[in-house]
Amino acid sequence: MSIRAKIFLVFAVSMVAGFSLLAYWVTGELRYRYSESSEEVMVDSSRLLAEQLAGEWRQPPEQRFATLRGAMARLAQQSFTAPIYSVVKTSADIRVYVTDAAGLLLFDSRPGTKPGDDYSRWHDVAQTLRGAYGARTTDETLAGADGQPVTIAVAYVAAPIIVDGDLVGVVSLGKPKTNMQRFIGYARQKFIIGALLASAAAIVVALLLYIWVSRPMQALVEYAHEVSRGASVPLPAMGDNEIGRVGRAIESMREALIDKEYVESYVQALTHEVKSPLTAIRASAELLAGDLPAERRAGFVTTIEREVDRLNKLADRLLELASLERADRLSHVEPVSLRALVGEVVASSAAVAEARGVQLVQQYAERDTVSGDPLLLRQAIDNLLRNALDFAPRGSGIHISAEAIDRGVLLTVQDEGPGIPEFARARIFDRFYSLPRPASGRKSTGLGLNFVREVAQLHGGRIEIDCPAAGGTRARLFVPWRAPPPH
Repeated sequence: MSIRAKIFLVFAVSMVAGFSLLAYWVTGELRYRYSESSEEVMVDSSRLLAEQLAGEWRQPPEQRFATLRGAMARLAQQSFTAPIYSVVKTSADIRVYVTDAAGLLLFDSRPGTKPGDDYSRWHDVAQTLRGAYGARTTDETLAGADGQPVTIAVAYVAAPIIVDGDLVGVVSLGKPKTNMQRFIGYARQKFIIGALLASAAAIVVALLLYIWVSRPMQALVEYAHEVSRGASVPLPAMGDNEIGRVGRAIESMREALIDKEYVESYVQALTHEVKSPLTAIRASAELLAGDLPAERRAGFVTTIEREVDRLNKLADRLLELASLERADRLSHVEPVSLRALVGEVVASSAAVAEARGVQLVQQYAERDTVSGDPLLLRQAIDNLLRNALDFAPRGSGIHISAEAIDRGVLLTVQDEGPGIPEFARARIFDRFYSLPRPASGRKSTGLGLNFVREVAQLHGGRIEIDCPAAGGTRARLFVPWRAPPPH
């Protein structure tokens, strides 16, 4: 598993665990918070009942609770509809009982009780008689909505009945927690759903963040892999952030390593290629120092001039190739007609072809305009045609064609020469590698095809060279319709 995936997994698990713990804690707290809110209302209600009863306490005992008894009886008969958020209340379910100062029952709204029952041991009554706050919650068996007995928690809050400064009794207000549990259940459900949605949203945000961070990291990894394979690829755009700075640091390191390798490679190759002409020049110069006939002296002078010209060409080609190999994209792009470019190259090579008895045959597609650097493309085509002329036998032909295919133009230069030996086919694009020309036996600088390959790659194309079964050598240069954008 990648580090990015581990980070995302840890973040997602942490978010889910955090929201789960929060939901567990809050839903546990809901019961207490709802109980506190309900109890606070019951305190006020019990105090109100106590004041009402204190005003009627001086009446005869048989009339003292007539008003309360009548009100409770009428309330029990009432049916109403009170939509309280998600709960619809249709009947009253409170209980009221009153004791004297000894805790003996004087009145109870619940059927089945009788005056004189001892309630003094009940916590709400006992605490209130001591002058403290009296409340209790007791599980009681009551009739459910279907008439079947159910066990329900009932909360009681008591208040003292004070007459002329004396505690004469206790009134206690009881309220089943059935609806409270329904409120709590609904709130718990809503909160859990909210927590799940928040967790899902957090995971989605984490996923988007993961994608936002991982994409440039993945692009950087792919870039590093391409660089390790020796490909010349541009650094992908990563923005001005930490990943972008890492990418630019890798690019700088790559350029430094390429520069070092580039110099070492060129010094080794150049030393090898320069050694042969320098040896010939030195030998000729040493012989010229002696007493030689005029004819031999002229021959050695010609050798020196030829080898110096070879060194000049080698230096020119090296400079051209170096400028291409250091570039990662074109510096100039414009519409280019390959027919026009080939026409220019053929016109400049016509005299050489005529002197060697080689016929140049041209064939073009209707659509031959691509985007690219006309100077580089012209030089690449010139290199291909010069190679073909060097190996084409007298009386043969060189066929040049441009064919429009799906993504660009395929330019073909095919001669009728001896072809490429099997041992040399894998090295034809190597720098400084060259085969002897059939007519002179001499080699070229060995940089022409390497130059063509660099031009093709800068244009987003390719160069392929093979030997058809019919004979000769065929070079195919593919140039796409649109070259990569310049700097």
